[in-house]
Amino acid sequence: MRGLFWGLSAFGLLSLFLLCRPAASPAATSSSPFMVYYFHGNMRCQTCNKIEKYTVEAVQAGFAEALASGALEIQVINTDQSEHEHFIKDFKLTNRSVILSKKGTADSPQRWKNLDRIWLLVRKQKTFQDYIVAELQAFMAAEQ
Repeated sequence: MRGLFWGLSAFGLLSLFLLCRPAASPAATSSSPFMVYYFHGNMRCQTCNKIEKYTVEAVQAGFAEALASGALEIQVINTDQSEHEHFIKDFKLTNRSVILSKKGTADSPQRWKNLDRIWLLVRKQKTFQDYIVAELQAFMAAEQ
């Protein structure tokens, strides 16, 4: 009876460990050659939330096939979390940003582009989303 108790206890602890361990960093596990990142911090204003929403909608609507095939991925990342602080240096971030990235070797970016007009266009949803789509199309086409 005691063996059964200890066996079940060990199984329960192992299960709890596997469920509660921290997830791997998104950038470290991604296999997509092209990435769209939206970087934000802990404090998020209404405009920051709009930028995220408009970006995700534009990428999902304009690149559904590339997302489904795994050729493109979009990630929303909080750079105030310690495991993501490296992105600030990697992409020279000075504020909340949308970054397009092409993977190089060892998951480091081969090239990248900061879509710096997002703050100017955020009040015009269609113009904002057209900008995201056009920039991503040009960025991906540069490889062909």
